[in-house]
Amino acid sequence: MCSYSATRWRSRSLGEVASDSSSRRGSGSSSSRFYLLGLGRGCGRSRRGGLISLRLDAAGVTATSRGIDVDSRLRTSNRKIFAIGDAIDGPRFTHSAGYQAGIVIRNALFGLPARVGYSALPAVTYLDPEVARAGLTEAEARKAGGTVTVIHQPLSCNDRAQTERSAEGFVKVVAGPRRRILGATIVAPHAGELIGLWGLAISQRLPISAVAQMILPYPTLSELSKRAAGAYYAPKLFGERSRSIVRFIQKWLP
Repeated sequence: MCSYSATRWRSRSLGEVASDSSSRRGSGSSSSRFYLLGLGRGCGRSRRGGLISLRLDAAGVTATSRGIDVDSRLRTSNRKIFAIGDAIDGPRFTHSAGYQAGIVIRNALFGLPARVGYSALPAVTYLDPEVARAGLTEAEARKAGGTVTVIHQPLSCNDRAQTERSAEGFVKVVAGPRRRILGATIVAPHAGELIGLWGLAISQRLPISAVAQMILPYPTLSELSKRAAGAYYAPKLFGERSRSIVRFIQKWLP
């Protein structure tokens, strides 16, 4: 597919649209209160070239070679104009642009001070097997400081993977203080389908116990994430202190 995203001012510059809007307001005509700029991927047309053709300066919108300048609410230097997707300097994924569109709708239509946050943004590389990640890597987590616990669960421990003879891969989870999930990486068939669970856990600041206590259907690849979360507790559950507590309790049980 080779197309360029359509906008209300497809064949006009943003400066012309802003000027036209001002004229309409002066004449009493109804007009939109906000403008949304979305720059798509087109064949033979660069992002920078597309931005230049919009005459952003005429509308009071500042931009650099990396894209349009926006704040955490995706507003440009002209607070009535929002920009998302490849037009701005940020993650350039289709799913991140969709997320940004939701932020703009909440701001422009409902007046809610919604802000972007990419701490749980998933990314997938479609290899064989797929490679997916969300949140921090181990290196990023250690660089940020604090206690870091890393859990590594091989795909070979999953019955579904063994049945389908696709047992090469793993789940790697990075946890911080108070069992908070900081990041996850999955190398496995359909890893892109599995990473969403960890993205949700990171965005909602869930403890790793929330994943460990899930009930998942058997046999599925999703069990790998639950097993990785459960492995976080293995050292404590099977340590000498736990053994001593169990032996003490057993003495008093009927």
